[in-house]
Amino acid sequence: MTVRRSVLLSRLAHMGKVLGDLERLRALPASARGEDGLANLALERALHVAAEALFDIGHHLLAGRGFAVPATYREVLPALVLAGIVDAALAARLDGLAGLRNILVHDYVGVDSTRLWRLLDDRLDDLRLAHATLASIPEAK
Repeated sequence: MTVRRSVLLSRLAHMGKVLGDLERLRALPASARGEDGLANLALERALHVAAEALFDIGHHLLAGRGFAVPATYREVLPALVLAGIVDAALAARLDGLAGLRNILVHDYVGVDSTRLWRLLDDRLDDLRLAHATLASIPEAK
């Protein structure tokens, strides 16, 4: 399979938009966090979409470069490291993203919004770096 550039670019563009939305959420004052149900839902959905986009782009790049496509989301970042696409340190900082995605999709009733806001503060820059890394590879230009 070859990398379909249009698919890759559309996923990267959408991920970039969602990261911008997450940036706007991160700018909310502490008093608005956790108390605003709509902001909590926006945060949950944006984190979910950012994770999905990262994994989807990763799958596409791996398949397009002839690597085995991981069977689980948890295997995508390590596979991107092995393929030389993502730095191991960045992948380590994003470790747990697959688990977060699964919680947001399957265990949404038990989501702890306080932890999500903390995650946003701690990991948004890493998600931005992952996006920039994926956008800078030759197939994405």
